[in-house]
Amino acid sequence: MDADERLLLRPGPERPAVSVRWDRDRLVTARRGDTVSLALLDQGILETSRSAKYRRPRGPYCLQGDCGTCLVRIDGLPNRRACLTAVREGIRVEPQNRLISGPDPTVLIDTMMRSGMDHHHFMVRPRVVNQIMQGVARNLTGFGTLPDREPEHPARHEIHRPDVLVVGAGPAGRAAWSVLSAAGLDVLWLDRRDRGGLGTEAGPPPEALLPHTGVFGVYPQEQLWAAMSDVPEQAEVLRSIFPRQVLLATGARDPIIPLPNNDRPGVVAARGLLRQLERSGARLRADDVVVIGEGEHAASLAEDLGTEAVAPERVDRIEGNPVEALRLRDGRRSCRLVALAAPPAPAYELARQAGASVAWESGGFAVQRDDDGRCVREPWPVWVAGDMTGYLGERRAAMDGERVARALLRNHPPASPSSPSSRP
Repeated sequence: MDADERLLLRPGPERPAVSVRWDRDRLVTARRGDTVSLALLDQGILETSRSAKYRRPRGPYCLQGDCGTCLVRIDGLPNRRACLTAVREGIRVEPQNRLISGPDPTVLIDTMMRSGMDHHHFMVRPRVVNQIMQGVARNLTGFGTLPDREPEHPARHEIHRPDVLVVGAGPAGRAAWSVLSAAGLDVLWLDRRDRGGLGTEAGPPPEALLPHTGVFGVYPQEQLWAAMSDVPEQAEVLRSIFPRQVLLATGARDPIIPLPNNDRPGVVAARGLLRQLERSGARLRADDVVVIGEGEHAASLAEDLGTEAVAPERVDRIEGNPVEALRLRDGRRSCRLVALAAPPAPAYELARQAGASVAWESGGFAVQRDDDGRCVREPWPVWVAGDMTGYLGERRAAMDGERVARALLRNHPPASPSSPSSRP
């Protein structure tokens, strides 16, 4: 691709280049340290998969590992999050959920239904037609196909019994870990993102962090937290965690703004896009992206991205599939990316699984906690910090993480010498 057609500008010293093979026969040049999602966006490759049920075109949205629309096949393994996977030399990336290799006949759905698909009322009558349609849909539904090969490294299982489990390595999680580790507690610290995606102005996260490790289940009756470490080119590790206390700092997610065609490839979250650019040291061509949102949050993101913010009420629809333009009430604005900037909503799910109460507040379910930051008392105390109780922003989230960690210490017995916190 010609340099003038790329989405990214890279001022300053360039990182070493690596070769990425996209969709079997297209060679893409990327920069070491970039994610697969950013490397493909740079090349204008916006559609990377199709939806699970009706095979609608999809591309990355949140760019932070939350939404799953960036799932691709990497080196023969399905369901890899492109936004969390760093490129490396010779990496093979393929789209998912196509019926056949090459042009996908499911694009005929777009031709047949130019006014859009209302899948809630699609072919509901007569009943026999609905049964046939549901049968076809069930056969199409799914994520990816089986891996091309057996894993090179057999998976293993580890058991952990830390004083404190800290989930999340954003501003609140990092501040909390600093307080707890300095106090001498045995802390198991996890985040599903890689180290490159967790760097801040203060530098990369400390070595104590276990990256690429996501908690997928909470089982109060068994007093168990279950997590999986999925590090590229290493063995998967299933982790059974029996903590004495838990501190959650899972942050907030970026909601979709209700607009016609807001699921098209090329519609991304402004906050996730900015984090990807900061990781890369790149910036966007200003004419290629438009931020949709209102208020201080959207204005700040638009400024950081070097473009304008458009209020949602000005937008008639998003045009193109992938994105080509915004149709505004007062005209048309060409662009290649639409970045949505709704106020982030708390990532409350793990706290809810643990037994916490939540309440709807300003666009999301916020975790309810006491004045110290505790949301659950039995079978283990669970504490929440940062954006889980409502979006605070980085500085205030870090302050809250430190405050809640100190409250946890006041309610924790002194650390005592013990055996290692994990065993196979």
